[in-house]
Amino acid sequence: MIEVKNFAKSFNGRAVHTDVSFAVKTGECVGLVGGSGVGKSVVLRSLIGLEKPDRGEIWIDGQEISKLTERELIPVRKKVAYVFQNGALFDSMSVYENLAYPLREHMRLSETEIKNRVREQLEEFGLAEAMGKLPGELSGGMQKRVGLARSMIIGPKVILYDEPTAGLDPYNTLKIREIVLRLKEKGVTGVFVTHDMPTAVAVCDRFFLLQGGRVMDQRLVGDLKQDGIGPLEKFILGTDGG
Repeated sequence: MIEVKNFAKSFNGRAVHTDVSFAVKTGECVGLVGGSGVGKSVVLRSLIGLEKPDRGEIWIDGQEISKLTERELIPVRKKVAYVFQNGALFDSMSVYENLAYPLREHMRLSETEIKNRVREQLEEFGLAEAMGKLPGELSGGMQKRVGLARSMIIGPKVILYDEPTAGLDPYNTLKIREIVLRLKEKGVTGVFVTHDMPTAVAVCDRFFLLQGGRVMDQRLVGDLKQDGIGPLEKFILGTDGG
């Protein structure tokens, strides 16, 4: 579903990535881990065309996207949803209107069909009571859940999770974890960036360690529970100074 080949990216002459390569299978959830400033979010943004590589290729569902125009990226962005750290909701729109917006933009549905789709989505995410509220009336955890619900409303094949549990209390962290696992069961592919290692271990199948501008290591989640201490395990255990 995703393949990144020899990805390189610099900002203002500073190389963030020099040669990043990895692949993600359909229905798999992988974690991108590494210390602060290694460019995990840069990789995520590049997977949806918000950043362009200086060199290399990015393949999504069999299509190379790195040189596509904004118009050409529209079909790609219907397949790939991005869950931002802060939910990225429209502040002046109710929760209902936030979820209805992508349906009106990208699908040919009647208002009745939109209403039914939004209600079903909010009920599935435990947010039915929030339908008429503005984002500012919701807790941070609920805002993130609404953002996740909106990202799924048109049925993407891939979700990019950028610190989805950052700043959340244990209850909302658990709710996000449950939602991600439910989406995995439906076959949705995921790329997970987080410093919340317990959640990452619970939802991810594999981990890629970003370090020194490239993928330095990769491990199956099962290996982390039985292998010796290597670079990725040290990071997860907080013993590498990252």
